This record gives sequence, structure tokens and C-alpha cells, in this order.
Amino acid sequence: MKEGRIHPSLIKGCLANQRAAQRELYDRCLPYLSTIARRYLRSEASLKDILQDSFLQIFSKLHQFDPAKASFKTWSTRIVINNCLKRNGQAAKMPTEAFMPERDTRAISPAVLEQLEEAALAAWLRQMPTDLHTVFMLYVVDGFTHEEIAAMLSISTALSRQRLSRSRKWL
Repeated sequence: MKEGRIHPSLIKGCLANQRAAQRELYDRCLPYLSTIARRYLRSEASLKDILQDSFLQIFSKLHQFDPAKASFKTWSTRIVINNCLKRNGQAAKMPTEAFMPERDTRAISPAVLEQLEEAALAAWLRQMPTDLHTVFMLYVVDGFTHEEIAAMLSISTALSRQRLSRSRKWL
């Protein structure tokens, strides 16, 4: 899904229940949305379920997509992220875990981090406490603001900033 560009005729075809258009949209979006889901899911076993739920939601709510408000990439990414957060045990309602440096700090040198493959890095990041991991991914990787994160997780912006700070300490 290069730069969020999905041709309007493809969207119209999907809205008209044309199977070929729906399949093309699915095939074009699947690799990118899979990557997004892997970033947020605490369990790889949930990936297929999340993607299925997300595509069902994308196709059932496609009539609500407004290209004047956001690109299709942004709109569909938000759906996947929200579904992942729900699957992770309602991360928005989880209390902040106590940060204990002796327990939560990992002794890995920067040189080792450079050598990690992307999958290994993602697996290592999943060891981070859930509330810290979620804010870290939303802010650092996907570029949401603290205000947007606070709205998505039903927390204050101050708590979002605190969790980001703690996630950086964890790293």
C-alpha cells in the first residue's frame, strides 16, 4: 500500500460488492496491515483473527471512509491498531504497572541491538510491559501524538508521556 494510495475506482468497486475489487484491495493491504498488527499484538497466534476482524470491519465500514479526512492507509491502520489493542486485553483499561528497574531493565548493549533482525527486535520489544509497549509503538513507530494516544487508550496525556519515558528507560 504505497503512500496510502488506493484508487477511488477500487473503493467504488468494493462498495458495489465486486468480488474482484474486494480481493484486490485485500491483496494490496494485507502485507502492510499484517506488519502493523504484528507490532501491537502480544501473541502471534492472534494475528489471523485480528486481520480477519479488521478486514471485515474495513469492508463493512468502507462507506464511512472519507478521503478528505485521511488516506486509506491511515484509516485502515487505525482500524487494525484499535482491534489489536482490544485483543491485548483492553490495554486502555489496564492500570500502570510499577516500573522496577532491577526487574524491567534488560542488559543488552547497543551493538547487539544493531545486529538483531526485525523479527527478533519485535519479539524483544514484546517483553516490555504492555502499557509501556503500546504507548511506545503508537508514539515512536506510528507517529501518533500524546493527545491522540490518550484518546485511543482513554488515559491522560501526562500518563502517555510517563509511559513513553518509562518505555525508553526499559530500553
